[in-house]
Amino acid sequence: MNILPVGQSPQNHKYNPKFTSCAKIYNPKKITTLDIFARDKVKTTSEVFRHDLDWEDLMKYIFWNFVGEKKINIACLACSDSSEPLSYALYLHSKTPKSYYDKFCITGCDIDPEMVKVAKSGKINLTFDDFINMKKYIKNPQMYFKEHDKKIKISNNIECCGRTYEIDPEIKSMIKIKKSDILTEVKKINPDEYYVLNIRNVFPYLKKSYTDEVLETMAKRLKTGSLFVYGKYDLLVPNLKNKLLKLGFFEPKPGECFVQKM
Repeated sequence: MNILPVGQSPQNHKYNPKFTSCAKIYNPKKITTLDIFARDKVKTTSEVFRHDLDWEDLMKYIFWNFVGEKKINIACLACSDSSEPLSYALYLHSKTPKSYYDKFCITGCDIDPEMVKVAKSGKINLTFDDFINMKKYIKNPQMYFKEHDKKIKISNNIECCGRTYEIDPEIKSMIKIKKSDILTEVKKINPDEYYVLNIRNVFPYLKKSYTDEVLETMAKRLKTGSLFVYGKYDLLVPNLKNKLLKLGFFEPKPGECFVQKM
């Protein structure tokens, strides 16, 4: 999920909702974990294979890093309409045999009950550009989606140019979604299991105390070798990368948006 002030991007350019499956307006006063910097509204955006991450590099590293392991948890926190859990599932299903991708446990959570309902529905809004973007990572994305005759309606969603698609049942079965917040789920990390912890493009608008507790808790609970995946927008948090290094993470591929627990 990416949270932006209305009408802006991280570079302060006018917001263009291209490549987004959802762009929802929120009143931050109703979300106690947000630090809104005196702004009245923020906008969250989601997309499949979000473009600020080289998914090919990430997935290849995951395959190499966890070779021989029997179970890997992929936990996508603040997952909105499930675009990012879906990205992992699509890549694994299209590139690996069932005997391999069955060892990945993909979960997602969001604090917004409406988005949780959408994520659980097995439907998603996509544009033509989304399918072009997906082709960078999977050969035939159309085979995983069937156009639905009734459009998903999301309150305060300003991204309305796409169409609604049903997600392939086998892909849907690979993802488990629930309502929860980031810190609650981080506290539940099993320190005896491997994780790809995906919390992306949300930290700049969380309260500093909440962010610090999330980072410190995950550093304590993640097993050595686990990965933490963040977004480029998260780098707007002062000294975020230095904090991660001090907490015992390192960059296996400098410049990419993921670090590994030492």
